[in-house]
Amino acid sequence: MSNYKPDQNVSDEIDLKELFLALWAYKYLIAALSIFVSIAAGIYALRAEKVYTASTIFSLGESESSAGILGSLGGELGGLTALVGVTAGSGSGSGSGSGEALVERVSSRDFILEVAADLNLKNDELFNSYIPNSQTPKWKASLKAVLGLQSATEDLVNMEIWSIVSSYDDLVSIETTDSGSIKISVKHTAPERAAQIANFLASKIILMLGQENEESVDKKLEYLSRTLADALQDLEKAQSALKQYSLENSTQAFESFAVGSVMLDEMRDQRETSAEDLAAIEALKLFLAADKTTLNDYQELRQSFPEIDQSGFRRIMGLSEVTTAWTWPSIGTVLQVEASVRERLASLDREILKLSDDASRYASSAEELAQLTRNLKVSEATYTVLIEQVKAQSLVAGYQPESSKIIALADVPISATEPKKSLIIALGLVLGLFGSAALALVLNSRQGVYFSLSNLLGAVGAGSAHSLGKLKHLTEKDIISVQKKLAKFPINWARQTVLELEVQERARPVFICDLGLNNRGGVLGRIIAATAGNLGRTAAFIDLSRVALKSDQLLGLESENELVRIGEGEGCSEYAYVCQGRNLDMLYSKKFKTIVAGLFEKHDIVIFSVNDDDMETVQASSGVDELNVIASVKPGKTKHTSLQNLLKRSKVGVVLYG
Repeated sequence: MSNYKPDQNVSDEIDLKELFLALWAYKYLIAALSIFVSIAAGIYALRAEKVYTASTIFSLGESESSAGILGSLGGELGGLTALVGVTAGSGSGSGSGSGEALVERVSSRDFILEVAADLNLKNDELFNSYIPNSQTPKWKASLKAVLGLQSATEDLVNMEIWSIVSSYDDLVSIETTDSGSIKISVKHTAPERAAQIANFLASKIILMLGQENEESVDKKLEYLSRTLADALQDLEKAQSALKQYSLENSTQAFESFAVGSVMLDEMRDQRETSAEDLAAIEALKLFLAADKTTLNDYQELRQSFPEIDQSGFRRIMGLSEVTTAWTWPSIGTVLQVEASVRERLASLDREILKLSDDASRYASSAEELAQLTRNLKVSEATYTVLIEQVKAQSLVAGYQPESSKIIALADVPISATEPKKSLIIALGLVLGLFGSAALALVLNSRQGVYFSLSNLLGAVGAGSAHSLGKLKHLTEKDIISVQKKLAKFPINWARQTVLELEVQERARPVFICDLGLNNRGGVLGRIIAATAGNLGRTAAFIDLSRVALKSDQLLGLESENELVRIGEGEGCSEYAYVCQGRNLDMLYSKKFKTIVAGLFEKHDIVIFSVNDDDMETVQASSGVDELNVIASVKPGKTKHTSLQNLLKRSKVGVVLYG
């Protein structure tokens, strides 16, 4: 026995255990469908048309323009030549020969059509799948006629081009490797054709790059020739301009500019000193006018104008040059010195102005000479570089090394790369598993049964639950034979059920409802009734799903209240309702309550058994107020709807599972 306490908090979340058990219940279906799909995938992989892949690899080497227009001299004189618009870079940037740009070019529509013409892809059925004179399927033509549609006129040329280009994109793969090389892979049903196309594409690309390089060299030579002529003309102009300047001017401009600059700096320093002396003289004049001639006034003046202690200032004021010996000069002396200093400032301003004008004139002349000299040097450098570049490009034009070369030619493939049999079979197996699992879940949803015992018992909500175990030795036996068997081999769950029925409300019949779809309600009822008799109780049992036989009247040991006793053991009896064809019809009798009351007068326990199909009739009977139910359930058999219908008007006290 197991005391089961139902879970009152029913969760709406997905129960993984229930899901797994549902799939496990359909394990044979899942296995069969998975094997079938895997076999079908294997047959497809064996019968599918084989596709071969041929690959060739070639390197681009360094870009043909890597030397640049200026070659090795570009790094040394590039700054000078850039002034005249000549590029001195390495040229190793992404040009037409770089891997990414090349892949884009050879994947373009124009290149594909050019290759198609060379390789006659128009007559290759794998590349040109368009059939110009194909007939429209009959069903399609009929449908168009019904809808009033007309087929559009097809452009043969455009349709063929579209077919070739789209097939080329699918069958030809061009990519750059990690080392910067180009790898061309071609798929074809004919291995020789795949190798031919791959090798042809590599050769064509290399030839195309070589021709473009030759054209580039020719353009460079032409450009350099024009540029060299212009540079020579600029050089001659620069030389002529410098010569003319030398005739009209001399080098005195540089010397005068240097001397004038030094004198101008000295004059500015003298003016600054005189301006400071004038400020100190004006302050001294104010102190004398205010009659502030004490020692403290001297300290105040000295703090504001420290230059009064300088020897130069004292000298022009006619005072002692000793710092500690200070005497206040007369106001007349101060005024004379002030006038003298102001006159000196005016003289210095005139000299500074004159020197500034001379310096500007000399600087302009010197700048002109420097500009002419710089232009001459640039023209000479440019001309020298261009002469060297013309020589280098002339050599390049006469000798062109093959920088692009094939690393690995495409060999005729021996084994097919498609279809990938192992992958197809594995995908078929996975598809079969998922598809069959989905089908199993759909079937389970439609069947609507419980697979998890814990969920099933929780849904029943009974106070106690017992496992049935094996009952084969008690099936198809009458109540007397069952009691004799149980006397020798008692069943524990039946004894516990009898004891639990004793404590329930008296004079209420017990209905054993079989929800396991095994029609074993009668067997369970006989076992419980026989066990009650063995335990010293009296029990009456009626199988409501039993069809009454004519022999019941003859075999009946007693007939009363429309019942006939068809089996009697020690303390237990089985009855049949003989007024109609089935025991279930007793529920429609007006005497049903009287019959039940009569049974309780003679017996302690009254048991009715009913199968799932007849439970709705029992619940609809007006003779049954509230059902006291013992439910028999089985995982994988008991349906959600059956249990829900039972629990609408009934309370399950004991649940038996197995």
